[in-house]
Amino acid sequence: MKQKSFYIYVAAYLAILIPAPGRFVFGLTLLLELIILMFIGIFTNLLIEKLKLQPFKTIVLMFILLSVTVLYRQIFIMFQPEIILTLGFTLYLPTLSLFLIGFLLDEANKSLKENLLYFLKELVFFILAGLIYFLIRDIFGYGTFTFFGAKHHIFEKIILPPEKIGVFSFFATIPGALFLEGIFLYLHFLIKQKFKVISNAEVQK
Repeated sequence: MKQKSFYIYVAAYLAILIPAPGRFVFGLTLLLELIILMFIGIFTNLLIEKLKLQPFKTIVLMFILLSVTVLYRQIFIMFQPEIILTLGFTLYLPTLSLFLIGFLLDEANKSLKENLLYFLKELVFFILAGLIYFLIRDIFGYGTFTFFGAKHHIFEKIILPPEKIGVFSFFATIPGALFLEGIFLYLHFLIKQKFKVISNAEVQK
């Protein structure tokens, strides 16, 4: 799976981050969903192995993940209907993302502990990068900060008045989103390369 990492991250950014509205609250909702799906997917994989259902792994896994997504949507819509209605079909993108499916369908035979460490290492950077990505688009692209609000509404605080946003409104556009994606992908692989060099140096000692 490691050699496919680049393609997984490109597909993940395109599938999850780019189509979503560029507000922090929408990104947080999608990334929270991704975390839940990832952990449920890991334990579903473990259950499939215990029950010896490997021939039906893909079908069972997709059924569970889609069911969890529907449940997540139904629970969320009771508290934040405005967010769910705005996201629409976008809410299903983490479920169908290559980032999630690509890792969960990896045939590598690992223990539960190894799986958790393996997924967490990749998930942590993606979540942090995703939160920063949506925060930049929200604050600089729209001049606001959005979060979960009371009485089923989205909380919105104006950070930059419209007249002060200027060229930063570029981040609210699709080209701006793609520009940020490129930066985060570059940083991701730069960091991984640095860690790889350090790891190899320690092995050679």
